[in-house]
Amino acid sequence: MDSNSFTADTFFILDFDRCIGNTDKFHTVLEEVIERETTVSQQQLAEAKKSAETRGETFDTIRYVKNALAETGGSMSWQPIERQFIAQAQKLNMLQPYARQLFHILESENVPFGILTYGNEAWQLAKLEAANILHIPHLVTGIEGKGKILTGWKKPEGFIVPPALNKEFVALHTNEIVFLDDKAVSFNGIPEGVRGVRVEPGDGGELLPIQRGELPPGVTNVKGIYGAIELLFPQYVDTIIDKT
Repeated sequence: MDSNSFTADTFFILDFDRCIGNTDKFHTVLEEVIERETTVSQQQLAEAKKSAETRGETFDTIRYVKNALAETGGSMSWQPIERQFIAQAQKLNMLQPYARQLFHILESENVPFGILTYGNEAWQLAKLEAANILHIPHLVTGIEGKGKILTGWKKPEGFIVPPALNKEFVALHTNEIVFLDDKAVSFNGIPEGVRGVRVEPGDGGELLPIQRGELPPGVTNVKGIYGAIELLFPQYVDTIIDKT
């Protein structure tokens, strides 16, 4: 093994929004801050987000807020809003049910893992900090089809995971990747050696247009992170009590 790399049999890639992170709850907190601190209404922000999602688009939160603030002609900027959003959210549990249990299981099993999230980098990092998980190795990408990213990691001997997704911040060689995500498009083109797990809403809610689509063969549907644990670590199911 190269002194500048590590090896692992399996590496877990976790999506953030609507997979391990409660995206709707993040927006609720942001809407409360916006309503309290600016002339932009909570309803205005919520409706803009819903409209984008209905069209099957990813809502660019920061761009919308900045544009809305500029239109009001006020002096408020995004930075103080972001600081208040993070401070308020950090007092709450901003993760999906069973996400923390999954982290604990992976750590107990000595399975390395990282977060690969799509979106505006500043907003994604703000949410990771707000959820108190900025310490988990993470990578923000502007490529929605994550299968392309994973294909770029594929080598004849397995995969090389980028240093940003490793706690030691060095390249990691792995034989297999287990990939959890909520969007069908994320699995398009995943290479051989990637085990795809599509995480549907655990509360029985319907998929958003942005989440829908045909899944490649071999990708398994589960209900919430609990369903992922049932599939991947069934030996832990009986020990899970807390559902948050």
